Amino acid sequence: MRPCSRINMLSLFASTIAFFVSTYFLRRYLEDMGIPKGMTRGALIFSIALLISYLVAIGADHLPH
Repeated sequence: MRPCSRINMLSLFASTIAFFVSTYFLRRYLEDMGIPKGMTRGALIFSIALLISYLVAIGADHLPH
């Protein structure tokens, strides 16, 4: 396996894990705040979790080879 493809796999794996973990904790946080379930809350959770996963992927891409 080439080093570049290992980094791409690390980026994919880390961002996927970060997405699901951040979704879980954001859902719990908003539930504790008393924000009712709905389309807006779901879109907010998705947007923030997507941003976090992108940032994790970018960070994994910039790791030294």
